[in-house]
Amino acid sequence: MTIKTSKPIPKFPTYGLLPKEETEAAAFLKKYPEYDGRGTVIAILDTGVDPGAVGLQKTTEGKPKIIDIIDCTGSGDVDTKTIVKTSKEESSKETLHTIVGLSGRCLIIDPTWDNPSGEFHVGIKRAYELFPKELITRLTQERRQKFESEHYQILVEVQQKLAAWEEAHSPSSTPTESDLAIKTDLEARLEVLKDALKNYDDPGIILDVVAFNDGSDWRVVVDVDESGDLRGAPLLTDYHKELQYHKFSQEDLFSFSVNIYDEGNIVSIVTAAGTHGTHVAAITAAYHPEEPALNGVAPGAQIISLKIGDTRLGSMETGAGLARAAIELVEKKCDLANMSYGEASSIPDFGHFIELIRDEVIGKYGCIFVSSAGNSGPALSTNGSPGGTTSDVIGVGAYVSHSMIQAEYALLESVPERSYTWCSQGPNTDGDIGVTIYAPGGAITSTPLYSLTKSMLMNGTSMSSPNATGCIALLLSGLKAENKPYTPFRIKNAISNSSKSINENFGVGLLQVQKTWEYLNTYYDREDQDISFEVKINNSSLKNRGIYLREENETSSVQLFNVSIGPKFMKEIEPTTGENNSKKFEFETRLALVCTQPWVRSPDFLLMGSQGRSFEVKVDPTQLNPGGFYYSEVEGYDTTCPDRGPLFRVPVTVTRPIILSNSKVSFNNWSFGPGHIERRFVKVPDGATFADLTLKFSTSQATSPARFWLHMIQLLPQKRFTAHERVYMFSLGQGSYGDGNGEEQVEKKRFAVHGGVTIEICLAQFWSSLGNHTVSLEFVFHGIQIANNANNGDTIYVNGGEAYTRIDVVTPVRREDELHPSISLDVLRKPLRPAEYSLKPLSPDRDVLPNSRRVYGLLLTYKFSTTDKNVTFTPKFPAFFDLLYDSYFEDFFAFVYDPNKKVIGYLDIYAKNIKLETKGDYVIRAQVRHHSQEILEKLNNTICFLEFNLSKKITLEVYNQVSEVFTSNKPTANKRSLEKDSIIAYFIGSPTDYSTYPKEAKPGDILSGKLNFVSSNKVDGGQYLINLVVPPAPTKPKEITPNGDEESGKESSKDLTEAIRDLQITHLKKFPAESTQRAEILAELENNHPTHLPVFIAKLDLLLESDETLSPETANKVLEVADEILKKVDLTELAQYYGIKQEGNINETAKKKKKENDEKKKAVVSALRAKAQALAALASDSTSSSSNIAATRFEETYKALAQWWDATPPTSDFKNLLTYIIRERRANRYGNALKALNKYLSESSLTNDNTKDYEKALGIKIELYKDAEYTVWENYERKMKFIRIPPGGYAPF
Repeated sequence: MTIKTSKPIPKFPTYGLLPKEETEAAAFLKKYPEYDGRGTVIAILDTGVDPGAVGLQKTTEGKPKIIDIIDCTGSGDVDTKTIVKTSKEESSKETLHTIVGLSGRCLIIDPTWDNPSGEFHVGIKRAYELFPKELITRLTQERRQKFESEHYQILVEVQQKLAAWEEAHSPSSTPTESDLAIKTDLEARLEVLKDALKNYDDPGIILDVVAFNDGSDWRVVVDVDESGDLRGAPLLTDYHKELQYHKFSQEDLFSFSVNIYDEGNIVSIVTAAGTHGTHVAAITAAYHPEEPALNGVAPGAQIISLKIGDTRLGSMETGAGLARAAIELVEKKCDLANMSYGEASSIPDFGHFIELIRDEVIGKYGCIFVSSAGNSGPALSTNGSPGGTTSDVIGVGAYVSHSMIQAEYALLESVPERSYTWCSQGPNTDGDIGVTIYAPGGAITSTPLYSLTKSMLMNGTSMSSPNATGCIALLLSGLKAENKPYTPFRIKNAISNSSKSINENFGVGLLQVQKTWEYLNTYYDREDQDISFEVKINNSSLKNRGIYLREENETSSVQLFNVSIGPKFMKEIEPTTGENNSKKFEFETRLALVCTQPWVRSPDFLLMGSQGRSFEVKVDPTQLNPGGFYYSEVEGYDTTCPDRGPLFRVPVTVTRPIILSNSKVSFNNWSFGPGHIERRFVKVPDGATFADLTLKFSTSQATSPARFWLHMIQLLPQKRFTAHERVYMFSLGQGSYGDGNGEEQVEKKRFAVHGGVTIEICLAQFWSSLGNHTVSLEFVFHGIQIANNANNGDTIYVNGGEAYTRIDVVTPVRREDELHPSISLDVLRKPLRPAEYSLKPLSPDRDVLPNSRRVYGLLLTYKFSTTDKNVTFTPKFPAFFDLLYDSYFEDFFAFVYDPNKKVIGYLDIYAKNIKLETKGDYVIRAQVRHHSQEILEKLNNTICFLEFNLSKKITLEVYNQVSEVFTSNKPTANKRSLEKDSIIAYFIGSPTDYSTYPKEAKPGDILSGKLNFVSSNKVDGGQYLINLVVPPAPTKPKEITPNGDEESGKESSKDLTEAIRDLQITHLKKFPAESTQRAEILAELENNHPTHLPVFIAKLDLLLESDETLSPETANKVLEVADEILKKVDLTELAQYYGIKQEGNINETAKKKKKENDEKKKAVVSALRAKAQALAALASDSTSSSSNIAATRFEETYKALAQWWDATPPTSDFKNLLTYIIRERRANRYGNALKALNKYLSESSLTNDNTKDYEKALGIKIELYKDAEYTVWENYERKMKFIRIPPGGYAPF
């Protein structure tokens, strides 16, 4: 049957899904089909690559596509230091060989496995710690449905029993106490079940991990289904040896492989941290034999996956992951590396990883390193590290073509080809352009199996970089096939000089494979192609790599620069060989220097040898119109072969700012179409602290709504561009604004600025937004400054010990009509020194740098406590924060733990809010990595700052005069005007009532907040931070009583005797249970202090601890001691004392009496509690004829005990609660027991002192669910216990 259509249906433009025509890659492959990447190995530094993804199984030659998969981050590490041996279990059917996993499960192993040592390394890992967030979200939703089905069956059963009880007991009836107890328990069960589901958190699969050595290789088995039967499970080894991978389950379709380190003590379970890395790998080298149009750029290449995205951090990269990736690039002899990752940096071309890549990986071992330039445009100087900031790295920008627009984006109309709006731009702050080449920045291609889709659209320089990498792989494949050696310098020079012009700001072009191939062959015999020429501007201390004039003082006069050009040869792998010395001696070139713009001048010629040369460059920015962006180059051509293009380029960028005569600047009627960008540069007036922006749009002709991007940046030395960046998105022309009726759309913003520094104002219509639009902008700058503290963002310190702090406020820009100072403090900042530190060399398998230097780890341990639940805090390490690619250290990483070693949160180089749900003790374990022990030693006392959000903000009052600080009941600094260049004094009053300070605040702590000078409209970015130093608390003077010294002398002898006695009691537990020392000291205490109750309480505690199961013999001894204690206390008198309300203000005699009675009460409760536990044990002994008598006595003792409790159930005291639970379990009232236990767990602190109680409580909870036959919740709690109390202890870094 043929269906007629209104017009012919065209073929889908498949060629645009993964673009190859724009770069001539398709044409090159058509001409040279065997130069398809074969023979090349490409490392993908990313989130990890799924070996099961479509197109990533084989190369065009049938070779394995992915030849190694490595997790460089450590996020999949499992500690397998625990060693166990097998045992045999006989059954009627077979003999089972088993080991006990770290989970405590019995694991059945295959007796046919070769394990000469008989030793098995065991570990445990929660599967969700390996899974990316999007997969966890899907799985938890699916698993919850199944869990709820089982849960509601139990719930309905309880509801039915409760309804049956109500039906059996009419309102007019009088139920017995026993019947009411049944109802109460059913109601408690209902409440427990509802609360349990409310707090449900899917634990996922808890993996038992087993490793052993088969005599030649380490092997790993993972119990992916929690069955405990490992027979038939795949025996995995290091991926590169056998290329094995496995899936956790059909439900998740999540692939994993393993690597084993440190003699079996660490198993790395390698998984992807997201879809990004697989997509990147597919762009580079996917192979689809059934549909070649879907192929990656270099389908014949092989791939090594180096995971640098840490799953613990949601795929953020870490310094350790980057360094280990650099090590692997050298170890694996990779031809190419693609890194579609990056961050802003404060110093370009600097940092531990940057130097590893530039000097070792590229400059010494010859790996070509390609990286994304970043997606932080459209403003200038927004390149990311390493791709846009690092010498010798090929930085790639993102380009969108017509075929991509048609196949990938489904736009209503075509738009011009161009670089994407968001593509990062040069120059770097040191003048270097950063971006080497452009490549297609979007693709629809393969993603991991777990995403449940074969392919998806992604765009960014993350996609352009692997496209360029694939193109370069084609070139390397051809060079290798023709046995032509090459260097990274030769390849980078060739692709740059062969690119296609796309009218880019800095002349950077679109990569062209065919032309690059021709270039490489034409100039192959020229050895100077293997030299990189370093540009250094000698006028600056940081040795800039280009000339960048941006500020008023730089652009208001002619500038002269001394420029050095230095030839850089590849380093010898063995430095003593002198391999390159002859090349250096022979190198000499005669250069012609060409300036591309008339406002730049240089000498005409330069003769240069291997030691380099310097020359002067003159730049005259005064010829240029203010407000604009201007670019020129000084190009160095070899006069013997100018056709091959410049050997080097000295970039010269000028952004000459507009100098304002007043506080306003306007830009009227800017015209925009799709992708159009307008940029202007303005010197922010000296003293300005914020600006008001008004954006206006109107049209007399109907137009499409469009997305606009306003990007503003100020650059300060050695600061990231993000430090003073403002980005605003506007949707212009929506609804009636775009109808063409002239209705004006107005958008307003108020944002912080840095006075005296040039700001770029960059407005862009998004590349895919259709229609033409006209926009006007107006900026009004304001300045409200604290005199002698003028820099924006400065911090004002207030000493809480002083009555007031004076600030002088000046308005240097214009008259200010909204001056109204207010101060709000909302953060408590506490400094914390490490409690412990250790320094040791790290793994010999993973942490030895290419120069053979071992990496060391400094472990810093910090301890702190909280007294409130649900506290949010932020740990900060200023020495390491906000430094990644520009960090001198290799890495900083930290864990936050509770006392049970459960991970509460992770820290990297960015501040993170961490919620502490339970009050109690916590630990931060931070690791700093570097190859220098000496430098790390200096950091062993590094301060961590803990910042806690205050539940209630503290306001500091501001006054006009000093006297008002003491006389006024309210702040007097009201809203007022202040003329330009006027100055006014304000006085900040310190809190006079010490209760104003949070109870957690200690002297020397800091309360932080904001000082705002305008209240009508919030300033984006703020103005001033304020820190209040907490003073010492006021103390009440000690009262000296008559004859005090005489009385003190009389008591000293008695005090010494009591101190010795108390010390002996404390030390009783430190002796072994059966030791003669314990028995002798206990006998001595009983003899010398026969009425001192703590002696007998200690004796009781020792009995209970010696036999937790309370055998009949021990139980009877407990009864004897308990009765002995009770005989020593007049219970009637004690009851009468507590039955009488005590006065609020009591004298010393009364205080002493209260202390004595409190000790007696404590002794009575301890004795009755122990007695009840002993009787319960005797009553449960079914073999004893006296069990019924014990049961009766238990009830009597329990009721006597309960009279002394402050509440029933006694959820504030775990020992008393255990007695309550014993009674409820005996009566099958599991609901009451669970309800009380849950309350204890939710309300109690979790400290180092009660971790055993906490563990015991969790165990009892599991038992109660089992007793109640709530199997689904029993299993849930068993798994959650592994998470709450990790059997493996602290997690590996």
